Amino acid sequence: MGETDLEDVVLSWSLQEINDDQLYRDKVVTIPCNFKSLDHYLVSFRVPLIEETRSDLCSRLQLISEAPSSRIRSMEVGEKSGLYITDVDFWDNDAGFSTGNYTTRNGDIFILSSIKPEAAEDLNRHGVTYCLAMVTEVSMDDEYQKGFRVKVAKNIGLEEDLNILKHAIFLSNITTSMRIWKALTFDRHMDNNFTVIKSLLAPTNLGEDVCDVCIKQDGGCLASFTEQLLSIKLNRSQMDAIESVISAVQCGHVNLMKLIWGPPGTGKTKTVSALLWVLAHLKCRTLTCAPTNVAIIGVYTRFLKKMKDSGEIIDENGLPFSLGDILLFGSRSNMDITEDLQEVYLDFRVDELAECFSSSSGWNYRIASMVSFFEDCASWYDMLLEDDGKIDRVCFLDFIKKQFDATAIALKRCLMSLWVHLPGRCFSHDSVINISTLLNMLQKFGTLLCKADLTDESLKRGLGCLSTVNSVCVKIISSLEKELDGARSACLKLLKDLLHSLNLPTGVDKNWVKNYCIRNATLLFCTTSSSYHLHDLNIAPLDVLIVDEAAQVRECELVISLRLHWLKHVVLVGDDCQLSAMVKSKVYKEAGLGTSLFGRLITLKVEKTFAEYTVSHESLYQLISKCSVL
Repeated sequence: MGETDLEDVVLSWSLQEINDDQLYRDKVVTIPCNFKSLDHYLVSFRVPLIEETRSDLCSRLQLISEAPSSRIRSMEVGEKSGLYITDVDFWDNDAGFSTGNYTTRNGDIFILSSIKPEAAEDLNRHGVTYCLAMVTEVSMDDEYQKGFRVKVAKNIGLEEDLNILKHAIFLSNITTSMRIWKALTFDRHMDNNFTVIKSLLAPTNLGEDVCDVCIKQDGGCLASFTEQLLSIKLNRSQMDAIESVISAVQCGHVNLMKLIWGPPGTGKTKTVSALLWVLAHLKCRTLTCAPTNVAIIGVYTRFLKKMKDSGEIIDENGLPFSLGDILLFGSRSNMDITEDLQEVYLDFRVDELAECFSSSSGWNYRIASMVSFFEDCASWYDMLLEDDGKIDRVCFLDFIKKQFDATAIALKRCLMSLWVHLPGRCFSHDSVINISTLLNMLQKFGTLLCKADLTDESLKRGLGCLSTVNSVCVKIISSLEKELDGARSACLKLLKDLLHSLNLPTGVDKNWVKNYCIRNATLLFCTTSSSYHLHDLNIAPLDVLIVDEAAQVRECELVISLRLHWLKHVVLVGDDCQLSAMVKSKVYKEAGLGTSLFGRLITLKVEKTFAEYTVSHESLYQLISKCSVL
C-alpha cells in the first residue's frame, strides 16, 4: 500500500466505505514503543493514517448540510485521465464547519453530485450520481478563486456525461495527511535523511551532549552570552538545557536529542526563546516547528519579545534591526498575520523584495535616480520650463524640494526594505556604514532645503549649477550654500559607492525571491506540516530542529521535519501530561496514532530536562490533568 498515493486510496472510496468504522479494523496493529527497523517504523503508521483520514471524512459527511457548497458552471476534460477543469459559482458560506469564509485550496476533498444533499443518505437515492474529487490546482484569480482542477478516480467514467454533475460540496482538506504519507513512503521529492529517525527506533542512550574530544576544549560555550541570559533570569536547569544544545552544535561530532519537560508556566517558553536568541547569534540554521499556526506564531512572538527586551531593535549603526535571518512561512489563509509578523512573513517579504529587485523600480534604479537628481536637477528644471511654455512657472526652490522628496523617499523605502528583509551577510561592513551615513545625509539635505533664508539663487550656487564666470560681481558663498554643496557631494559619493558595492540581484521573479529568502534565513518558523515545503528546495543543511508543544504533534507528522537535509540535532519541548494530538478514529486512538515522539520517549524513560517547578505546583497540576480527562 506504500506505493499508492494517499489521494488515490481516498478517491477510490464509496460513501458506504467512508461510513464503515470496521473498514480497517482487521488491520489494527498497536503502534509499538520500539521498532525493529526503519521499514517497520514507517509502515507502522501507514494504515493508521488511512483510517484516520477515513474517520475525518466520515465525521464531515454527518455535517454535509452545513458544508460550503457551490453550483458547478462547467467541467471540461483535463490533459490527463482522471483530471478535470472545473468552474463554479460563488461558495455558499451561510453556515458550516469551516472557520470563516471558505476559499478553495489544493488538497480539498469535494463531493461532486447531481443534487445538493441535505444529508449524506440523499446521495444514495436512486438516480443520484456522485463522486469524490480532490483539488490539484486553484486558479490564480485572487478575487474569485472559482476555477480549479480536480482529480477523480480513473475508473468512474465521467467523460460520458459531465453535465450531470451540478453541485460541488466541500468535505475536508487532506494536505497534511498527504504530506505525512509521502514522508512515510520514501517519496522521491523528499530528502532521504533518516539519521535522526534511525536513532529513535529503539532508543536506549541518545548520546552525550558533546564528544570526548570537544569536551576537553570546551571553555564554556555560553560565556559570551552569560550577562544577557542572566538578565532574563534563567534558572540552572534552563541554562543547562541551552548549554547542552549549543555544546552539541559547536561539537559537530554527535547527534543530540533533548527533551525539555514541564507543566504550563514553568519556563519552557522562556528557555526556547533564550535558546533561539543564542542560536541566532551563532548563525546556526534552526527550524522551529509547532503543531498549529497559532502555536508557531506564539513561539515567534515570544522570541521577538526577547529581542526587544535585549535592546536589539536598533542596530549599532542606527538602523532598525535586520530581520532577514528570521522567516515565518505557512498558509496565509490559516495565519493571522498582524503588523508585527509582516516583516518576517514569507509572502509579505517576497512582495517587498521583488519590488526592490525589479530592474525598472528596484534598488539599482532608485540609487541611479538619486545620482541623476544631484547631477542633473538644473537640467530637469530647464526641461520643465520648456514644456510649460507660458503656464505659471514653478520656482526653482519649490521644484527641487518636490523632486528631492519624491526621489529620496522612494530610495529610503527601498534601502530600508532591503536592510530589514535581507540577511545581514548580504551587506558588507562598508555598505552598512554607507547606507546609514547616506540616510543621515539625505535627511540633512532635506532639512537644508527647508531653511527660511534659502533662495533660488543661493540654492543654485549650493548645487553648483550657477555659473559665476561672467558675473560682474561675484557674491561670497554663504555657510548655507557651503553646507548644501557639502551634503550634495557626500550623497553623490555614497550613492556611487553603493552602486558598485551592493552585490544584489535585479530582474528576478517572485519564485526566485521566495527560494532566496528560505535558503538564506537562519531561523525558520512554520508548522510541522508546512516544513514539507523545505524538501522541495535546495537549501543549506539545517543544524537544529526545535519542536514546541511537541506532546501534541503526532509522531508520524513529525517525520516530515525529521527527514530534512542533514538535520542533526532535535529539541522537543512539551508536557506529556497535557492532552495529546487529536485523533478522530476510535480504532487507532486506542492503537496509539495520537502518541507523540515526545510521549514515546518519555515512556521509554529517555532522560529529560525539567523546567523549574515546586512539588506543590506539580501535584496540583497532575490533579487538574486527571480531572480534565475525567
